[in-house]
Amino acid sequence: MNPGIDSPRRPRILVNIPILNEIEYIDRLVRGVTGALAGYDYLLLIVDGGSTDGTLEYLERAMAEQPGRIALLVKKKVLSGCQRGAALLAGLKWGLQNGDFDIFVEMDGDLAHRPEQLPSGIETIASGAADIAIVSKYAPGSRIIGRSAHRTLISLICNFAVRILIRRDLHDFSNGYRFFNRAAAELPARCAIRYGSPVYLTEVMAIWMKHGLKVVEIPGNYMGRDEGLSKVRLVDYLKAGLGVMEIAIRFHFTGFRPVAGSTADDSRRRAA
Repeated sequence: MNPGIDSPRRPRILVNIPILNEIEYIDRLVRGVTGALAGYDYLLLIVDGGSTDGTLEYLERAMAEQPGRIALLVKKKVLSGCQRGAALLAGLKWGLQNGDFDIFVEMDGDLAHRPEQLPSGIETIASGAADIAIVSKYAPGSRIIGRSAHRTLISLICNFAVRILIRRDLHDFSNGYRFFNRAAAELPARCAIRYGSPVYLTEVMAIWMKHGLKVVEIPGNYMGRDEGLSKVRLVDYLKAGLGVMEIAIRFHFTGFRPVAGSTADDSRRRAA
């Protein structure tokens, strides 16, 4: 894709990446993203959860070296457990409030998601082919590299359960490598989001589907990490399962409540 052709204005892109103590990966991540997006109009937003390993110091140097290309939002965790969803939502709202971004990208900060796949996802949204594109682990042509067989099996079982509860035509509800347009970005910002954990990914996908947005899955490579079973407790699976069931109830029956004071909430009150 040549972002300067066939468009009166190049699409402005926000790449939203939550991190916490990623000094091992942060240099390769920043270099990978900036290299893949050379020639694009973009901003890399890092949402840091309170790193103490030198990640923040690296980012301060990187921002000085690339002014206007990298922004940092520090959002320290206040709850236990993974709060990736809360960080993503904070970054999304920041992007809506601080720029005229046309395309929003979300990805992991540990190189599990490959920066070289950024142009293909951006092109899918810029072309109007979809409102949301997911780099799916289970799309034809995708590869899962360096992930144990038992973790892959658990992921498949969990995604199958989510598909049964919510909708079967999407295969990878929990993948965090996502591209979406501004209209899709505005929807979760207007809704009362209940989950700050990774279940947030399923909650937002259910909101998009409930509103009829077009979602496509595109192939890509997923790089596994040190994901032993000891890192994922049984209670985490139980909490996630209960969360997904609650989301399914809203998806099929009660709907997703808008944030008080939002445009959607005002419209609902006027209609009443």
